[in-house]
Amino acid sequence: MIELIILGSSGSIPIRERNLPSIALKYRSEILLFDCGEDVQRRFLEAGLKLNKPMKIFITHFHGDHIIGLPGLLFRFNLTDRTAPLAIYGPPRLFIYLYFHHKIVGLKARYPLRIIEIDHDTNTLIKYDGLNNYDSKTEIKIENNTLFESKYYSIQYAVMEHSVRNYAYSFIEKPRPGKFHPEKAKELGIPPSPLWKKMQEGKKITYKGKRINPINEGIVDPKRSGRKITYSGDTAPCNALIELGKNSDILIHEATYTEHLKNIARKKKHSTSVDAAEIALKMNAKQLLLTHISSRYEDDTTKLLEEAKNVFPNTLLARDLMKISLF
Repeated sequence: MIELIILGSSGSIPIRERNLPSIALKYRSEILLFDCGEDVQRRFLEAGLKLNKPMKIFITHFHGDHIIGLPGLLFRFNLTDRTAPLAIYGPPRLFIYLYFHHKIVGLKARYPLRIIEIDHDTNTLIKYDGLNNYDSKTEIKIENNTLFESKYYSIQYAVMEHSVRNYAYSFIEKPRPGKFHPEKAKELGIPPSPLWKKMQEGKKITYKGKRINPINEGIVDPKRSGRKITYSGDTAPCNALIELGKNSDILIHEATYTEHLKNIARKKKHSTSVDAAEIALKMNAKQLLLTHISSRYEDDTTKLLEEAKNVFPNTLLARDLMKISLF
């Protein structure tokens, strides 16, 4: 199961019921955090998220509402004796931002920390280990806009249309093993054992001298497609997001304004809820989650949701501490 938890759904200004932008994605034993708005550490605890899990943080851009909460969260990790590794991805100057917090206000990281700057102009990842090694860095060429790849998933990015350099990110799960049918294994006389795990992964086994293909025998269903979740950060409508997020199970997209304020959205390089819905439609997303809601809608978000649903019916409006599960 994948679980999304909304830690902050407001834009620019926090309000009574909405913190600034942050979305947590729980996957296996890991937490992926997209943006890190002010006071995210409090929402972290309210959501029941563990402070000592392997984690990756992806910062979209350097507007304060998306990053001011990051130093506080790192302070919290250090005070709670975190030992699990943490990697933070974001635009160039991410390291220097945290380095000055280290030098000026005493930010420390007594846990494995890697800071990775995404330099799109040179197609390079610039990696720093810890907060001290300003002059020690490694550079790796980016291939196919992929920032990270593991056995189970990859993370890809694209440049958005905003007033500063802004990245969107896609979590792309690799194909998953099909459903395992233990009763079928027992019918063939294969008892519960490590062989079951191999078959669950779709691997052929040898049992009592016989070669068994678990898919052909009906023990395991054919592989299922992986799930895909795309997070836009702040952006005006752009083709780069459509390409990045094609066939997403969920598109998490800013909806700062209603269509009535479309001219302001264009001027500030933001999106309306209708813009988000049209992007979801064009990328063939299954579901749209609207976030980054302007404080002007504190008392009534009805129009935002209605306008989006008229274009893309399967739309939800984010609220803080909302949880969405993907099976």
